[in-house]
Amino acid sequence: MGPHCSFCGTFTGPFSQVEGLFTVLICIPCLEVRQAQPDTLLGLHDPGQPWDKWGCPIDGCGQWFIGPWDLEWHTAAEHPDWTATYELLRPYPNQRQRVVFRRVEDPAG
Repeated sequence: MGPHCSFCGTFTGPFSQVEGLFTVLICIPCLEVRQAQPDTLLGLHDPGQPWDKWGCPIDGCGQWFIGPWDLEWHTAAEHPDWTATYELLRPYPNQRQRVVFRRVEDPAG
């Protein structure tokens, strides 16, 4: 397995390095989402898992699913303060997909 984005799983760069407890790679589109909107999260993606490859990034949840679209209904049912949107960024070959989580704005505030 070669270099890939630790957030969406794409193998096509360019990549930037994110340093923290350990260094990970992030593609430019994922980096833009993470830097631009503090109330936005990206769905977790682990392409090395045999079944459940897509995870909920909301603190304390820990749920994983087979497909990224499953995160939309999960978020609607379990996290009413958030919405999740599945995005197909590039079709096959070299498919690239992600799930963007956004905090729901308080209509009263």
